[in-house]
Amino acid sequence: METFDYKKWTFIAGMVALFAAVFAAVVIGLTTWKTSNLPAGQVPTITVSGEGEVTAAPDIATVSFTVRESAKTVPEAQKLVEEKTTKVLAELSALSIEKKDTKTVSYTVNPKYEYVSVPQGGVMYPGASNQKVVGYEVAQTMEVKVRNVGGAGDVIGAIGNTNITEIYGPNFTLDDPEKATAEAKEKAIKQAEEKAKNIAKSLGVSLGSIVAYNEDNGGYYPMYYARDAMMSSSVGKGGAAPEVSLPAGENVIKVRVNVTYSLR
Repeated sequence: METFDYKKWTFIAGMVALFAAVFAAVVIGLTTWKTSNLPAGQVPTITVSGEGEVTAAPDIATVSFTVRESAKTVPEAQKLVEEKTTKVLAELSALSIEKKDTKTVSYTVNPKYEYVSVPQGGVMYPGASNQKVVGYEVAQTMEVKVRNVGGAGDVIGAIGNTNITEIYGPNFTLDDPEKATAEAKEKAIKQAEEKAKNIAKSLGVSLGSIVAYNEDNGGYYPMYYARDAMMSSSVGKGGAAPEVSLPAGENVIKVRVNVTYSLR
C-alpha cells in the first residue's frame, strides 16, 4: 500500500497556489493597465477619427466678368467702363437676374506707361528709358449669382454678346451649404463613435464621456456629370454658334472629426 507523501502534495498545492496568484495578477494588470502608468487624477483616454461625406446637387452658379477700358484720363476710362457695365446689366436683367444677385468684387485704376529711351552721355544705351504716363486703365470685376443653374450658359452668352472677353466660371455650388455640412458632420461623429466602441471592446474596457473634440471641414469637391446647361460658343463675337454643354455635376461635402473619449 502506497503511503501518502505529505511533502509532495504540499509542494504541488503550493505551486498551484502560486500559479493562481500569478494568473490573478496578470488579469488584474490587464484590466487596470489604463491607470497604472498615469499620474494621479488623470484618466485614460482614446482618440479616434471619423469622416462624413454628403453629395448634393448645386442649386446656384456664379459667373464673374471684367470690364476693362483705357483712355487718356481717369474719368474718360471710368465712363467707358460704366457704359459697358450698364449694357451687361441690361442683358442680365432680360434673363431675370435681379440686382441683388450682381455685385462688384474689384475696381482698379492703373496708369499706362510709355517707355522713352534717353541718351546717357550722348550715347543711347539699351534699357535706359524714362516712364511717361500716356493714359489710364480702369477695370471693374463683377460677380453674378445665377439661381437657375440651367441658365448659366445663357448668362455667359449674354455677357459675351457685349464684347466682353474676360469671363470666369461658371462655378456650381450650394447657396446654403449648412444643412449638407451638418449631415456630413453627423456621419463623421457616428463613424468615430463606432471606431471607439470597437477598440474599447478589443481592450476589454468601456467608453466614458467625450473629453475633447475638433473638426476639419474638408470643403467642397465637384463631381461632374452631363447636364443641359447650355451656352453659345460665340462669346464675345456677337453671333450665333453651336451650343456647348456645361456640366453642373454634384458637390461633395466632407467633414473630418477627432473625438477623444475617457475610458473606464
